[in-house]
Amino acid sequence: MRSKDLSGYSRAQLAQLGREYMLAAQFNSRTGYAAVKMNHGDDAYLSVAIDNWLGASPIYTQRMQRAMGFSGGTDVATIFKGLQLECGFTHQYFDVHFEVYGPDKGRFWLNSCGPLLEAEPRGDEAVKVMCHDIEDPTFDGTAIATNPRARMRPVHRPPRRPADREPHCEWNVIIDHDAEPLTEPDITRRMRQSKLAGLQILRPAQDREPGGMPYYSGPVLEQLQLEQLSHAALVVVCKELALQCHLLIRGMMVAVAEQYSVEAASTIGEFQMIGSGWVMSNRLCRWLDCNDGGIDAVIKVLAIHPAFQPCEYQQINIEKIDERRATLELLDGPALQEGDAASWFGLLQEGHTAGLDALVQGVDPRARCVRSDDSKLVWEIVIDPSAEPAEEPLPVLVAKSTVLYQTRLKDHLQLLQLEA
Repeated sequence: MRSKDLSGYSRAQLAQLGREYMLAAQFNSRTGYAAVKMNHGDDAYLSVAIDNWLGASPIYTQRMQRAMGFSGGTDVATIFKGLQLECGFTHQYFDVHFEVYGPDKGRFWLNSCGPLLEAEPRGDEAVKVMCHDIEDPTFDGTAIATNPRARMRPVHRPPRRPADREPHCEWNVIIDHDAEPLTEPDITRRMRQSKLAGLQILRPAQDREPGGMPYYSGPVLEQLQLEQLSHAALVVVCKELALQCHLLIRGMMVAVAEQYSVEAASTIGEFQMIGSGWVMSNRLCRWLDCNDGGIDAVIKVLAIHPAFQPCEYQQINIEKIDERRATLELLDGPALQEGDAASWFGLLQEGHTAGLDALVQGVDPRARCVRSDDSKLVWEIVIDPSAEPAEEPLPVLVAKSTVLYQTRLKDHLQLLQLEA
C-alpha cells in the first residue's frame, strides 16, 4: 500500500481532512517554537518565527492562487482568497471574516483567535511579541506575494482592552499605489530553490461527485468553508495544505540552521516531528475510527498522515507482514533529493528516527520502528502486545498542553449542495 490517493474520499471527508492538515501546521508551530525557546531563548523565537513565515507563506500563497484559479490578480480580493486557503488562518482555530470594499481596500476581523488564547495566560509581553513583532512583517510578507504595494494595518489588536474585547482584532488591507514596493526577503528566494517549492500537483481530471466550486474565481465570501469546493478542488487543496506544512517545516529548519547550526536545526526538527506527528496520528485515528490501535490502524494512518502527503513529494510503501508487523519504505522522489537535512525526511536520511517512532506510537503506543535495510530507507514496524506502552515524551506533552489540542472541528454538511 502506498501513500493514500486522496481522490478516493468524498467531498465531506476531504473537507474534514483539509481542516486536519491545517491544524497539523499549527501543531508544527507550537512544538517547533517551544523547542526554539527552550534551546535558544525568547529572542530566538521572534527572529526564527519571522523568517519561518516569510520564507514559506509567499510561496504557498502563490501556489494556491494557481491551484484555485485566482492567480494574476493584484487586488485585495486576491489577497483575501489566499488567506482563506492557508494554514496560517486554520479554519475554526481562527474565526476570521473578510469584507472587500473595492479593488484597493478591504478589512478582515477575528471574532476569535486560537493563538491569542494560547498567549494571553503568559501576559501582555507574550501577546505583543505575537500580535505586533511577528505579525507586522509577516502579514505584509504574505500580502506582497500578491502586490508589493499591499499593506496590512491594524484597526485594533491585542493586548485586549478590556480583557474580553471582541472581535479579538481587526485589520485594514490597502493597495497603496504611492508606497515604495516591498521586495521579497532573501529567505523566500532561497526557499524557492527547493524541489518542494516547485512541486507539480495535478488536479483530478474528473470529480467523483457533483457540486461545489471548482475554482475560487468569483467574489470573496465572508467566510469560505471547504465544503463549498468541488471534489477535484478539494483534492488539490488538501495536497496544497499538506505541502504548506512541509514548507513551514523547511522554513523553520533553514532559519535555525542559518542563525545557529545545522545540528541545532535537526534538534528542533526532531522535537517538532515527535510532538506534532504523534498528536496528528491521534487525531487521524479518531477520524478513521481506528482508536484501538493495531498494525492495520498504523497502516491506515500513515497512508494519509501529513508527514507523508502530498504523495507527489514523498511516496511511501507500506506492506503488512502479519498481525503485528509491517514494512515502511520511503521511495525515491523529490523529498529525498533536496540535498540537505532541512526536512523531516532529511532527518530520517541522517538516522534521526525518534519522529518516526512517534508517528506510529501516536496510533499504538506499543509500536516501534526498526531499520531493516541499511541500503534503503526501510523500517519494520513492530507491535509487541506484551511491551509496556511508550510514555508520551516532552514534545507530545507540549503539543497536548495547548488550546489547539482541545480544538474540535465542526462540519458544514449543508454547504455540500452548493453548485458551481
